[in-house]
Amino acid sequence: MSWSEPTRRGLIALAGAGLVSGCLRPMLAADGDAASLRGRIALPEIDGRTGYYLTRRLSDRLGKAEGAEFRLAVDLTLSERDFAIAQDSSVTRRTVTAVGRWRLLPVDGGDPIITGQEVAESGYNESSALYATRVTARDIERRVTEAVADAIARTVLARARTVTDAAAAS
Repeated sequence: MSWSEPTRRGLIALAGAGLVSGCLRPMLAADGDAASLRGRIALPEIDGRTGYYLTRRLSDRLGKAEGAEFRLAVDLTLSERDFAIAQDSSVTRRTVTAVGRWRLLPVDGGDPIITGQEVAESGYNESSALYATRVTARDIERRVTEAVADAIARTVLARARTVTDAAAAS
């Protein structure tokens, strides 16, 4: 029996996936480094609506700090720009960009353990109804802010080994 080239490639890929699947485990596995960070990071206090969205989402992802060993500092900026303009010079679409520059520091001070920058972008259409446009704009602000918080949390949890090693070394 002769197997076609696509069938052979498929079988090889399936065998490779079977071998690798035993090596992978969830990032938040109960016995993993990432799970051990939950509740050990003091979250930033940022004023305003977007600060609330960011802190709430970080709290969901990283847990509320009880006896924090680390402190997360985040500088969040939102910008909005006109994306589509009609022939009569009216704006028909806007783009909102959130940039979060962050540092994870020991709670007692010192140099950052890890740093990063996360960016999220989304857009919305202007409406002739002013209220609908305002509600949509706030929703987009919330979404991009929460996306930045998710990205920060993922990066911190993915680098949990670096964080725990730095804590053990100090």
